[in-house]
Amino acid sequence: MTTLAGFGVKSEIYSFGVVLLEILTGMKVYDYDRPVGKQNLVKWATPLLAHEVNFEMILDPQLQDNNNPPKGAFMLAELVSKCLQPTQDERPSMKNIFQVLNECYIEQFDS
Repeated sequence: MTTLAGFGVKSEIYSFGVVLLEILTGMKVYDYDRPVGKQNLVKWATPLLAHEVNFEMILDPQLQDNNNPPKGAFMLAELVSKCLQPTQDERPSMKNIFQVLNECYIEQFDS
């Protein structure tokens, strides 16, 4: 299913990934008060999502528990990275997104 002007579900998945990135980092997409190179959140943060050590540098401190990322947070970061892939074919389906979000939720409460 596609919509006008070539926009469709996969374009919306990119936008959803941007929203998830904002939630994960606690930062705005564009912030000219950040240092040069970090003003565009997507360009700056996306490469950091793929590596757990680097990911912790951008994780919103309010999401951390005793200075540790919550269970499932890196799983969410990997999902965000997939949503922000440059080509539509590389992005996950909404079904896959739902499954990963559900796994993140379960992981958070699994002992």
